[in-house]
Amino acid sequence: MSTMSSTPSRRRLQRNRRLAATAAAILLVLGSGAASAQQVVFDPKNHLENALQTARQLESLANEARSLAASPYSHLAQNSRALQEMAALARSVEGLGATAAALEKQFQDLYAGDLDSADLEALIRQGEGRSDNARRTAFDLARHAAELERLGQGREGRLSGALSASQSAQGQTAAVQSSNQILAVLAEDLAAMRSIMLAQSRLLAEQAARQTADRAAGDAARRRAWAREAVVPPPPAFDPFSRARD
Repeated sequence: MSTMSSTPSRRRLQRNRRLAATAAAILLVLGSGAASAQQVVFDPKNHLENALQTARQLESLANEARSLAASPYSHLAQNSRALQEMAALARSVEGLGATAAALEKQFQDLYAGDLDSADLEALIRQGEGRSDNARRTAFDLARHAAELERLGQGREGRLSGALSASQSAQGQTAAVQSSNQILAVLAEDLAAMRSIMLAQSRLLAEQAARQTADRAAGDAARRRAWAREAVVPPPPAFDPFSRARD
């Protein structure tokens, strides 16, 4: 009897030991896994890739900042002021008019084509008006040349400054701004050439109109002189031959 009861007890004891060993192994594995999860792992390759990506982003931001950098040089205020003065100069003519309305009135008063109804005094007044208008038109041209010379004194400095700024531009925006300033100087040159050419054109037009009107006035005066009827002069009130017999 005692032999049979001791055998099951030993089996239960061995089974409990195996269960305890298994539980201890499981706990050991779980403990080692938790410790591994809490440990920080350093990956050199991943760290290097992140550093390179950050460096590329910084370089891209720096390039964008340089491309958006504005040019420190600007002469657009002086350029705008010069263009405004040229426009005012073109509007301040004193001789032959610069507008269609002024030209129409001047040609009616000074360069009339129909002189049949004009008397000699009217022809003289028109001639004097044409001479005065010619003097003022020539003065307009001379004044244009002098004023444009004054306005152009700072143009060379503005062009040099724009060229230097274009060469030393650090970004795309600065380069574009410097190029625009160079174009602004060229536009100022073109405006000056246009202004002086218009003044010269008015002088040439005045000369041509005056010469034509003077010839027409001379022809009209001669026609009036030769169209008068011949009048026999009356005899003198004294005898011019009273001493002829002496």
